[in-house]
Amino acid sequence: MILHAVKIIVHELNAHFENVLTDPLTSSPPTGEDQVELGNIALLEGNGGTVKPELQNKIIATVVNMREEKTLKNTPHFRVNEASLRTEYFNPPIFLNSFLLFSATSGTYDKALSEISRIIRFFQFRSVFTHDTVNLAAVTGVPAYDRLEEFKLIMELYSPSFEELNHLWGTLGGKQYPSVLYLMRLLELRHVPPQYEGGGVIEEIQRHYQPLTTYGSGN
Repeated sequence: MILHAVKIIVHELNAHFENVLTDPLTSSPPTGEDQVELGNIALLEGNGGTVKPELQNKIIATVVNMREEKTLKNTPHFRVNEASLRTEYFNPPIFLNSFLLFSATSGTYDKALSEISRIIRFFQFRSVFTHDTVNLAAVTGVPAYDRLEEFKLIMELYSPSFEELNHLWGTLGGKQYPSVLYLMRLLELRHVPPQYEGGGVIEEIQRHYQPLTTYGSGN
């Protein structure tokens, strides 16, 4: 599900760039190639300093951290099966926020900054993605079990401190690229089948009255 969520964001970015943008530096139309790729920016340079061509001259989307949304942890963990009228119990779902880093690996610094500004402008224009506004059939390469059905993804710009930024790029290998960090919320993770069933649901309570027999001496 995490893979599908990130691929949805990457696909929507590429579709937007292909449809409405031209290269401001060369005034050339889009090439038809995806500008944004899902990948690990830490693996851009392999052993010996060789650069992976599939990650070069791209905007690389990398998941750098995940955090549970604990404010939604106390949601109901049961539901009523309308067919069997039995209560189904399950562990509450996990609501996950993911930190998504967009890094521009273009050969020139000017172009890299321009590409990062495109990312920011796109999410300023469109920050909410749902199953009703996304063409899910166009997002491929995700196993059926890991695909989202109903979702609402919200992209929020996250501004790390200099200390956080230094730690982040130190973890990713030390070489910093023009980049921007977004918080993608909320991704709901749950296993569909219930863990166990309870008894039937009480739909009606009937009152039955029975006279009391009084016991006493001599009566």
